[in-house]
Order: sequence, then C-alpha cells, then structure tokens
Amino acid sequence: RKNRGKKLDGYVIYATLEPCSPGARNHPKLSCSERIVNARFSKVYIGHIDPDPSVSGEGRDFLISNNIEIDYFDSDLVDIIYNENKKFFDDAEIRAHEYNPNPKLPKPTILTQELNNFDLKDLSEEAQQDLIDRLNLSFKITSSGFTKYLTQLGLVYKSDTIRPTGVGLLLLGRNPQLEFEQSRIKFTIEQSVGDAKIKDIEGPLLLMPGKVEDLLNLSFLPEINREKFHREEIVDISLKLLRELIINAIVHRDYTIKDKQVRVVASKEKVEIWSPGAPIISLEKFKSFNVPPISRNPKLAYIFFKTGLVEERGIGMKELKAFKDNNSLPDPTFRMENDYFIITVFRKIAKQVEITREMVISFIKEMGKISSGDYSKYFNVTPKTASRHLNKLVDDGTLDREGEKKGTKYFLKKKD
Repeated sequence: RKNRGKKLDGYVIYATLEPCSPGARNHPKLSCSERIVNARFSKVYIGHIDPDPSVSGEGRDFLISNNIEIDYFDSDLVDIIYNENKKFFDDAEIRAHEYNPNPKLPKPTILTQELNNFDLKDLSEEAQQDLIDRLNLSFKITSSGFTKYLTQLGLVYKSDTIRPTGVGLLLLGRNPQLEFEQSRIKFTIEQSVGDAKIKDIEGPLLLMPGKVEDLLNLSFLPEINREKFHREEIVDISLKLLRELIINAIVHRDYTIKDKQVRVVASKEKVEIWSPGAPIISLEKFKSFNVPPISRNPKLAYIFFKTGLVEERGIGMKELKAFKDNNSLPDPTFRMENDYFIITVFRKIAKQVEITREMVISFIKEMGKISSGDYSKYFNVTPKTASRHLNKLVDDGTLDREGEKKGTKYFLKKKD
C-alpha cells in the first residue's frame, strides 16, 4: 500500500505473521495476501501461521493458489516471534471461540467442507468426551454449548442440519475411514522369530495416539543384556521419539492423497515412518533439524497441541537429534519416494554374542525349567535352533527333560 508507485515484480517479502486472507478486511479494503498478489511478489517467507485456528493457513493457501512461492523462518526465529507476541496469540485464540453469527466461510477443501452423508450421530462419544476432558471443558456431549464450540472450531457445520466437516469426522468420527480410507496407520514390524507383525490402526484421530502407544509398547520390548547374567534392559529405540514422529505424520500428512496411508515399517536395523505428501518445509531444513512448527493442516495441529497429544511445538525434531547424538547413531535420513515423505531412524544394533554352555546353565538356574520357546525368545534364535541346542545339552548329560512335544521342559540334571 505504501509503495504503489514502485514496481515490485519478483521481490521477496518477509512477514513475521501469516498475511491475512481475502475477506479479513471490510470492502473495499484488501487483505494483505491480496495486496501481495497484486504487487506481483514472487516469494513470501512466513514467520508464524495465524494463531486464530478458524482462519489459520488460509492466507498462505491463497498465496500458493496464485503461484507465489512460500518458505518459512528458521525454527529459532519462530520461537522468538511466538514469545514476543504471546499475548496477541492468546487473544486471537480467545476471539476464535467467541460466537460469530456471520462467520467468514473459507473456500471448501477436503477438510473444511461439510459432509452431507454424515451427522452428529456419526461422531464417537468416546472421542468427544476425550476432547472435553483434555481441554477441561464444562460441556456435556449433547449440549448446545458443546455443539456451538465444535462449530467455532470448524469441526461441525450448522445449516438446516448440523453435520461434521472433514476435519471434524477425522478427529471425532466413529469410523472416519468410511469417508477417509487414507486415515489408517499401517504397521509392519519385523519379529526376531517368525513372520512380521502387520497391524492397522483405525478410528478417530484423537484416539489414535493411545492406540499407537499401546502397540509400540508391545512391539518394541527392550532387549535383555545377555553378556551379563541379570535383567539389564537395553533400549535400542526411543518409544517417545517414535510416538512423536508417528503423530506428526498423522497431523501433517496430505489428506488429499486418497490411496495412501501413514505407514510404519520396522526392522532390526531401522524404523521408517512413511507420510503421504511432500512436506511443506524443505528437506534441507529437516536434514539440519531446523524445522519450524508449521503444519499443512493447522486445525489438526492446533487440536493436537491444545489437547496435549503433542507435548510441545517441534519436539519431534528435538527428540530425533538428541536420540541420534546420545547413541552415536548415523544421521536419520529424509527422502521422497512415490508421494511419500519418509523419515528413517536407525536403531542401536545389539552386539551378536556366542551362546555358551555357561550362559545357558545360568539362564536355566535363574528360571528353574524352560521350554524351547523360552530359549528361542531369550537368546533370539529360531525354535529349531533352540531345540537343537537344548537336546545337545541333554545328550552330554548337562540337562534333563520332561513332557512331550510342545510341553517339553528342560532343567539342570541332578548329580548322583
């Protein structure tokens, strides 16, 4: 506005706060994003997305739709912007929850559009109560106050009938996969013995972190130090780190890609998190662990942050760098492959230890009696190998056995 007489074609503008979107100012005044387009800027650096969750990301998306390149400030500068403007951000959040009889409706997207085939009965009572509990709200699920609150957040849309929006169904739906098949999480976890464990997680996104945590706790059990004859656990991967990276994939993925789900692929050497869609932050910033807390889906990010399902802004990258540094591991890798953004985290590889006669005797002394399955699991060998080792110790007079087939137990042979 102050440089109308200057030719600004191709210039770059740095904005500490996301430029406001069309409709933010009363006619005939233009929004900041419209002025940037009209002035023919080529690129905009954004310091912080609009803190008002009802409009967050709309100015950015308008600029992108007009072929303006978007990039973001470094993460340390984003923290400064947030801290220096905290009161403004807090006030914007309060205003977002005040009743507006004539709200400005954004251009419908897959997440903001009203879903005509669903209504409030399609929302999960468990997920709604979880939202109420996590935000310490005083509403009851079926109250008009809670419905108004969901409307203000853009999770439901009120016309003749109250219906969930795309983001509302994803977060709170009984079975959001009916509309968003891509919202499953697919796990493939290699096992020490036997076939890989394959598991899909479904349901509302708000309840997925708990399910993810339960599966991780069952699937990534600590290794036992078998060089020492006591139960010293060796943690080869941080479950907190994996949880954060998987939740980040849920929140930041591209939901317009309908034929791809978040995938977690784990082997003995590494764990890969596959997230559909190219990240909105450059790969170079990921490689330098300099990723600002800015999301493709700001409403999802806002809900997950306010409910405490992510502990703090940007913690995933902090945890990733700390785990790598503290364990002297190779740098994690970041790459694109077939519309997937893939993060690879390397695990601490347990040192292979030769199983000695003394180690087996010590284990049986501790346990009393063991099966070949116990041996297989403890020493990380196949059942066939376990049976061969144990039977050899029976043949040389070290062990005795009782029972038959799968019920066979091995124990130290008593000396005459």
